[in-house]
Amino acid sequence: MAGIQPVVMVPDENARAYANSSAPVRADGQGPPIHASDEMRRLATPWLVAMARASLLETSKLPPGVILDPACGSATQLAALCAALNRPGLGVELSGAAAPLAAINLEQCAIWSEANWGTSSRILWGDGTDAKAILETYHQNIGVSEPVALLHIDPARPQDAQKHTLDEMQPRLDELLSEWAPYLGNNPALILDLSPRLSDTQRLEVDNIVSTIWPGVNRTWQWMTQGRGRIDRLSLWVGAVADSQPNRLIRLGKGGDFSGIITGESESAISDSNQVQIGEHLTIVDPCLIASGLAESWKHTASMSDSRWNTVTGRRPILISAAPILSTDPEHHVGEDTSETIFAFVQISGEVVAQITTLDYENASQIAQIASELGISSLKIRCTIDPEVQPKLQSLLDREMRNLSPPNSSISGFISEVGNGLVICKEHPQPAP
Repeated sequence: MAGIQPVVMVPDENARAYANSSAPVRADGQGPPIHASDEMRRLATPWLVAMARASLLETSKLPPGVILDPACGSATQLAALCAALNRPGLGVELSGAAAPLAAINLEQCAIWSEANWGTSSRILWGDGTDAKAILETYHQNIGVSEPVALLHIDPARPQDAQKHTLDEMQPRLDELLSEWAPYLGNNPALILDLSPRLSDTQRLEVDNIVSTIWPGVNRTWQWMTQGRGRIDRLSLWVGAVADSQPNRLIRLGKGGDFSGIITGESESAISDSNQVQIGEHLTIVDPCLIASGLAESWKHTASMSDSRWNTVTGRRPILISAAPILSTDPEHHVGEDTSETIFAFVQISGEVVAQITTLDYENASQIAQIASELGISSLKIRCTIDPEVQPKLQSLLDREMRNLSPPNSSISGFISEVGNGLVICKEHPQPAP
């Protein structure tokens, strides 16, 4: 649609009828009504996540103006940004099927938030890279010239997100940012949402695109996880919205709250294959710490004693320390917020109490006997096992432990792999969330 004048999508009765018939609202008691097709919902950011991300901007010093999303999709993230910042939004959508839905959604979100930012908010059907035509159409429609305060973009990507190149994003980042650069100033406020599987080389490509257009501008790479050991969202925050540190990892709770935020410089976590000794303390951490380059930043706060990484690959990175993480030594007292942040990235932690050679059906009874004699009443497998074998072996261990455990005992334990061996650990209780 390049060269074609953008069209303002009016959220009138015809648009509402189309939205209701083509993409009915799905009930969500925690957010506003959102119209989206099945495909749009698969790609869209859930409302709680969108609002949590938007809330990170509440302390940013944004210039006056409108929130721009030149590839807005269902407009969910755009609406969340408008609601959190109480600013009007300008969304552009290339799809003629999606643009009317976005217009209805933006209007409904403004009504739901009981704010007046919807008065000057608009959705345009057109090419998001045609900056001059978009702004002319928008300003003519609202009757005033609003500058752009923040640009948010989540480009469309191929479904096989693990192999796509930057050239396959639509719109292309280099073309889009170059087109909008004259309207964003020397210190732009940008949020670029990207594939969480972007390689280090591809992230460097994005960095180079931004720094070429805005030399010396501050940039913060942000990883967000909702648990399950995976990165759910990767984004680059630029200029006025960048953090003071180049890397930021956020653990988002089920209710949309931040249970942990780690910031710092990217450092490689190096594994140490030295034998793990009985009496040392083993902590399995969220692999997102490794992926974000912030494992060392986390370790510096979490471990008040000598510590080393035993494993830095796979689903269960392992830290070995001389004392439990966040030691209760009064000299090393940390606040409640720091404790919550540290434990937000802990899968499980405990004291190494025994070493074993193998874990299989034949020696399950012997392992249960060892654990029981050490005062452990239940034992969970926290190591790599064939997925078809793991549940059966866990059930066998559970039965053996029930037969051996004394009444009213509640000391939990787990089995972990360290290097080429296995250990039994007595679990440390973690603070209540």
